[in-house]
Amino acid sequence: MSTLPLDTIFDQMPQASMVLDENLNFLAANQAYCRAVQRQKDQLIGRNIFDVFPDTPERVAIVRAVFQRALDGEVTHVETQPYKLLAADGTYEDRIWDIEQFPLASKDGDSTYMIQYCEDVTEREALRVQRDLVTAELNHRVRNTLAVVQSVAEQTGLTSADIESFLTSFSGRLAAISRNFAALTQAHWHGLKYEHILQTELEPYMGPHLDRISLHGPPLTLTVRASKFTSMLLHELITNASKYGFLTAATGRLNCRWWLEDDLLYSEWHETGLENITPPETVGFGFQLFDMMENINVNYEFLPTGLKLCFTVPIKLSVAADEDETEAA
Repeated sequence: MSTLPLDTIFDQMPQASMVLDENLNFLAANQAYCRAVQRQKDQLIGRNIFDVFPDTPERVAIVRAVFQRALDGEVTHVETQPYKLLAADGTYEDRIWDIEQFPLASKDGDSTYMIQYCEDVTEREALRVQRDLVTAELNHRVRNTLAVVQSVAEQTGLTSADIESFLTSFSGRLAAISRNFAALTQAHWHGLKYEHILQTELEPYMGPHLDRISLHGPPLTLTVRASKFTSMLLHELITNASKYGFLTAATGRLNCRWWLEDDLLYSEWHETGLENITPPETVGFGFQLFDMMENINVNYEFLPTGLKLCFTVPIKLSVAADEDETEAA
């Protein structure tokens, strides 16, 4: 029965492996190791490992100390050890390895060698970093959303006459937050189109009242923060319109337009077709929302024919940075 020589077995092992002598010169390196470090064997054998793979003094010192412990008889293991790899095009790549070293004595016991098994975990670590960033961002968004929900609950309680009206109002506002969260998730948290937010909040009324609603404005994407507040604000305006505004009369109409001018985003909500509209005696939740929004300027008046409201926000705080503002204007 024939057997494979040990050097052939070592060379064909799937795990990247190499052997250093007590001076940290290469004695052997298998094919997997050569592929991992992008070197031929004749570029390694007989050469010092730190001549083949020069790195910063700090990194070299750490690895040298680990290697020396292995040569002294200790099994050593280092996770996520970074090093610089000289690529074939002459550029350096930052790679990350998990490495494990075992002492290896010669037959006569006079010499000590070190065998290393290593695994390139660069991609794994990149995914871990990305996962941690996503987790941190998700935690941040959840905390912010819960803070908004808490504030909405408190303000709804202050403006509700009884528990029934509180539950009705709060449920509707919570549904608006939920719709906005779902839309942002679908958009990978890159912000929402302003017209899309309007259409989403108007959707329950767009069927029978489509001819009474007009939307005019350039295509633009809001920031995530602006998307959240815009959704809440529009929900309140539409809810009020269904109770007291243009949706309560067959002649009622809504004209909503927006534009960019002088580094500001302008948006106008103008209801018409009503009669004898008077200002409310108390300020409702919808108008209290403006106090929760920083850097927003609001002007509104209750005309006899309906509510007219216009607000302005600096473009840099409301329009997504990657939006083509020239085209949108």
